[in-house]
Amino acid sequence: MNKGHRVFNSLHLNKTINYTVLTMCNDIKNAYIIYVQDGFDYLELGNLEQAMLHLVHDNPELAQHLVFVCIHPGDSFERWASFSSKGALFSQYIRFMNDEFISTFEKSLKVEVILKRGLLGDSLAGNISLNIALENPDRWTHLMLQSAAVSIEDIGRIGNINLSGWHVYQTVGIYEDEFITPMSNEKLYILTRNRQLYKSFLLHSANVNYKETQDEHLWRVWESDLLNALRFFVM
Repeated sequence: MNKGHRVFNSLHLNKTINYTVLTMCNDIKNAYIIYVQDGFDYLELGNLEQAMLHLVHDNPELAQHLVFVCIHPGDSFERWASFSSKGALFSQYIRFMNDEFISTFEKSLKVEVILKRGLLGDSLAGNISLNIALENPDRWTHLMLQSAAVSIEDIGRIGNINLSGWHVYQTVGIYEDEFITPMSNEKLYILTRNRQLYKSFLLHSANVNYKETQDEHLWRVWESDLLNALRFFVM
């Protein structure tokens, strides 16, 4: 496995963003790219590298395609500011991803074609993934949302967009309405909002794999389901 740690100087955010790139091959021509929000947590808590190895073990041909881009938003305060629609950096983070980072990174990758392009995120990282994709929906093929902490306003941003080109993997635990975020000391009603988001996806013609589990809002849940989310992306 190739694992490279890099930095990106963002004009929109006026700061340096750290990110890590995982690949299994030095010469990728037809890429399957996943942009992983909360990327360092997925590496440290989600065992993303192990999941990637499992994928390639099951299907060695994937080694010629997979590119994981694991993006770190900063500390917990920077994360809230960037990923929550109430955050001071929310709009700037979306512009950073769509206007600066993605195009610059993909030019540096020098692949012939990108066959699949997806976003992966947990909780608020799922929320920012949704909002990044909605700014340029034709760019994306896949969304993998694990307990996405979306609000009514975030769901409303779907508007009248046709999402027939999207393949969405969406999971949530039935006890997640009880979760209280330490950043604002409020319930985010994650189960309720995910049910509403699921209905909106269907109304806008997205292809959705939706699953409710007997779980709370915990990293061990997302880690145990990560391989399923990645298999959805590559199938």
